[in-house]
Amino acid sequence: MQAITLPSPVSFRTQLRLILHDGRGRLGHAFNFLLVVLILVSVAILPLELLPTYHAFDQAISMLESVIIALFTVEYGLRIYSAEHRAAYIFSLWGIIDALSIVPFYAGLFGTEYVRVLRLIRFFKLGEIDAAASVEDADTMERGMGLVEGEQVQYVVTKHPLYLFLGCIPPTLAASFAIGILFAGNNQPVAISVATILLLFAFVLLWKTWLDFSYDVIYLTNYRLIFVDQNLLGRSINQMNYSSITNVKPFYPSIISYIFRYGSLIIDTAAEHPGQVSISMIRRHEEAAHVIMQKCFQTKEI
Repeated sequence: MQAITLPSPVSFRTQLRLILHDGRGRLGHAFNFLLVVLILVSVAILPLELLPTYHAFDQAISMLESVIIALFTVEYGLRIYSAEHRAAYIFSLWGIIDALSIVPFYAGLFGTEYVRVLRLIRFFKLGEIDAAASVEDADTMERGMGLVEGEQVQYVVTKHPLYLFLGCIPPTLAASFAIGILFAGNNQPVAISVATILLLFAFVLLWKTWLDFSYDVIYLTNYRLIFVDQNLLGRSINQMNYSSITNVKPFYPSIISYIFRYGSLIIDTAAEHPGQVSISMIRRHEEAAHVIMQKCFQTKEI
């Protein structure tokens, strides 16, 4: 009788790496969203610390910053522990940014308060967050998309992290105003009401940006191209056969897009509606265009 070999259980360190570094699974997606919230709150309170008007609330702001920095410190320690190659992570771009995001606080404890402005570097931590609908998580995203028998997701087109970065600016400003009004209002009902409305507005803006960045994707299967548009009330799914695609044009809309390596895709089709599909701020858009055209050629050869 042939022995049955069971798959070895995934170690705790590996599970942490999948969650913290790769953002895999529901825990990984939830962790990334909570990380975005922490980054926005930590940046939102920065203007209040620099204004003389709010010196009376230094203790409350310091307490909030202490909680945030404690969470960032634990996150940094766990990232080092779970990294596949720890030294490579520590000296990588994202490892350095993670370290610099907590150094200003500890430097501030030693009397160098002006270094707190360096906390703005936490905003760059958004760049290490990938879209939730990644190729690795395609198996969990396939459900509900109506895939036919034998159809598999082979490539996923996602938005560039700069989309998340820019989209987080309005909710950060709204949260900063809300916290400022809450502190300056001396617990007045009007101030509490306005601050609450602003915070709700900030959360809605953030949630919409998160959904657009993480779940507005294009799935390339072995049969067709599937557009997924996630919004606050649900999602819409449209499909396009490779045989109907006549051309795919990647381009850089500006110098900034060329510097940050993102671009747009224009997909021309033979159908009257839609005759042309345009998608902006795509990550690795030239590679995506090449993959789409390659599948179109393969379909036509068959």
